[in-house]
Amino acid sequence: MAYLILPIQYGIWYFSRKVLKSTYHPAVILCQLWFFVLLLTTAFAPDYYFSPMAYMLIIAMQISAVLGATFYYFIGARASVNTPRRFSADFSHFRVIVYGSLFFGLVAIYTTLKAQGFGLSSMLSISGILQVSHAMSLARYEDQFQIPLLARISQMAIFFSSAVGGFNYSLNRTRYRTFEYFLPIVPSLLIALILTTRAAVLFNLVFWVCANLSGSLLGGGRVNLVLITKRTAMALVFGILFITLMFVSLQFMRGGVTDFGRLKEILLHLRQWPFGSIAGFGIWADTFQFDWSATGGYYTFVGLFDQLGIQARKLGLYDQYVNLGSQSWGNIYTAYRGLIQDYTLTGALFFMALLGFVGSTSFANCIRGNAVAASSLIAVYAFFFWTPIVSFYGYTAHIGAFILFGIYLKFCHRKARVFYGVSRGAI
Repeated sequence: MAYLILPIQYGIWYFSRKVLKSTYHPAVILCQLWFFVLLLTTAFAPDYYFSPMAYMLIIAMQISAVLGATFYYFIGARASVNTPRRFSADFSHFRVIVYGSLFFGLVAIYTTLKAQGFGLSSMLSISGILQVSHAMSLARYEDQFQIPLLARISQMAIFFSSAVGGFNYSLNRTRYRTFEYFLPIVPSLLIALILTTRAAVLFNLVFWVCANLSGSLLGGGRVNLVLITKRTAMALVFGILFITLMFVSLQFMRGGVTDFGRLKEILLHLRQWPFGSIAGFGIWADTFQFDWSATGGYYTFVGLFDQLGIQARKLGLYDQYVNLGSQSWGNIYTAYRGLIQDYTLTGALFFMALLGFVGSTSFANCIRGNAVAASSLIAVYAFFFWTPIVSFYGYTAHIGAFILFGIYLKFCHRKARVFYGVSRGAI
């Protein structure tokens, strides 16, 4: 059945490109993302559960985002490439911020280790790292270990630094040394090493990439930028290989496994992470009573609910594991489950339409040279990128990083210059 849905999903992607006129538009990227998620799931996990009805809901969410994005152009004027615009391409305090991420990484690692009785010296040997990783993994799953508040604040600063790195790389990749643009990714790698969690690095990469896309629009000043170039294709291949290696390595460390003969077993287990979203959402949607009362935003903004003492966050958010197929168990249900439970199906569709509208507003303002609009644009990009997993706004550190990035764009720039649409591309 997935083979029959693929042409429909491709058609939604094609339609969104034609209507919104840019491969950089957040709603277009959302449709493109889901086309590849469906394609890869069909190719690599054909034994997983698939519900046509549930996938129609996923398509409906995309269409709502596209319609909301399109609505903006009925009430807002399109930016002209030939219109002079004032925009500062020279943002200050770059090195202070990206090198500062190393300090915040050290704080996050120290406070996390200290909470479990370890010291920094335990990270100086391979055996020590393996011991810490295994102990932390057990603590997270068996003792409900919560990352200390200071560590979470430090991670917020790291995510902000990563956004600054990706943003400045898109504007002028020759101004600083190349490794400096990617420096904020290092502390997230170390945090992932001790917690054996992939999310720390993936969140970091999402901030970097989304800020890079926003900066490309801001610097380019036109809607018809090319998204997939030779450079971006090479970066994508490298990124996939890097993430795959990270997934496998962390899974070995999480289970304390040293027998590389179990690689096939590890790969089959990890398959649920990138390819289990559609199955998980389908199983949930086929059994959910859609007249269920709304939870009022808990699943979408669970971090804020937890911090404000309204309702505590559950470990993993969803504690129900379902059989995705071939005895692969997972609890990934996409961000759409949370939206539906929070706001009902009608409210979820409206939420996606609202994000599409905000995406168009921010997109157009970036084209016009409004630097601050890049902060709201990366917030829309990030939510759409993370829809196969869960709400990206469910983490307080992410919301804080968006706010910090907006403040950076507002105040940390030098004298403005006049541009007439200089061609630049992402990455």
